[in-house]
Amino acid sequence: MDTRHDPGALTRASAVSAAEQLKAGTWESVEALAVLAIAAKGSPDAAVLLERASGAASGLRAGTWESVRALGWLARAQTELRG
Repeated sequence: MDTRHDPGALTRASAVSAAEQLKAGTWESVEALAVLAIAAKGSPDAAVLLERASGAASGLRAGTWESVRALGWLARAQTELRG
């Protein structure tokens, strides 16, 4: 990993490792992956993280503020990464 071209790559890799420890389908995992996708904007990792966040969102429990917040972050990531 060449951090001269992507100075946040090492930190992002650590954050992704931490996010992988979160339970899939939880608001925490959706929000974490969406935020990481935004942080990875401009790198090949962004699309992968966004796809993972979208997949994790399918397991969210409806009707909770946590789910709404996580879906808001997912929508923001989609908007920022897809223009």
